[in-house]
Amino acid sequence: MGCVRRGIRGPVRPEERPDPNGKGLAWLAPACAVLAVTMAMIAAGPAQAGKGGDNAGTCVSACGGYGAGDNGNGCWCDAACASQGDCCADYQPVCNNNTGCVANANRRYILHLGGMCSQGWNDRYAAASGYTSIDVRAVQTNHSGLSDSSYTLGRYLDQCCTGSNACYVLNYSGGDAVMGHRFANSSTNWNVFWVGTSGGAGGGSELSGNLLADVFGPCDYAGHLGTSEVRNAYNHNDTNGKTVYHVGGYDGWWYSSWLLPGEDDGAVAFHSAGARTSTASTSNMCSTPKWTNHAAAWTCSGYDLDHYEMKTKFITNMGW
Repeated sequence: MGCVRRGIRGPVRPEERPDPNGKGLAWLAPACAVLAVTMAMIAAGPAQAGKGGDNAGTCVSACGGYGAGDNGNGCWCDAACASQGDCCADYQPVCNNNTGCVANANRRYILHLGGMCSQGWNDRYAAASGYTSIDVRAVQTNHSGLSDSSYTLGRYLDQCCTGSNACYVLNYSGGDAVMGHRFANSSTNWNVFWVGTSGGAGGGSELSGNLLADVFGPCDYAGHLGTSEVRNAYNHNDTNGKTVYHVGGYDGWWYSSWLLPGEDDGAVAFHSAGARTSTASTSNMCSTPKWTNHAAAWTCSGYDLDHYEMKTKFITNMGW
């Protein structure tokens, strides 16, 4: 990648980069411009510093240096990243153990866990009296699968939902799988009242790796969101005894719905949004069999909403 000069510790910031022949970086400008235009045409929604994304960098196993993974956003995990404005999204919870929660302080929290292609919750947090809303900065990427984001989520659960603290967890899209993976790979009995999931991808999506979905969709669906991989990534029946409630949408997108069996929101079908144990076609969120401790909430028919519109549905239904 000629547009990034790599040193011993990985890519360097502009002020640290060598100046070949004393000409600055102008000699790279034409090639970089062509590359930037080409990439913009074939990939929507690239990762950015301070945010997640399908090729975002992560600080898991990278504290003190350059972000790990594909790191398409060129983010860092060192002490200088805050002043430089280029920290990876999970820098604070992973490297500084700063989740925004106060451990064992008799506090009540609502954790918001987004998806791979839409991880931030700045558009609409829950506003419940007596509760503090927390944006879980667990970076999900095609590089790392569930392991890194699940690890980061554990940091939040350990601080926000143990001791005298207690919490609700709200998931969206790929956050469903991250929460499931953490439940199944930890023996900690967190003080979680219940989990609410909107447009959950815990059962995977048939769009994973599909060229049309990648071109027309908001980001690259390839990688670790396929139905087979997600369904075999962890024990979906192990929720530490907590109930996981699900809501789903059926206003699918013209370019992707034909690839999804049964009703869908354009990104996930009801078999995933409704936590069914198989990928069989269904138009009923309440259809069974479901994984243990998973249940549809409010309605069996779902909502006339697409995947993005589903993001805050659990929040609005709760009146938060």
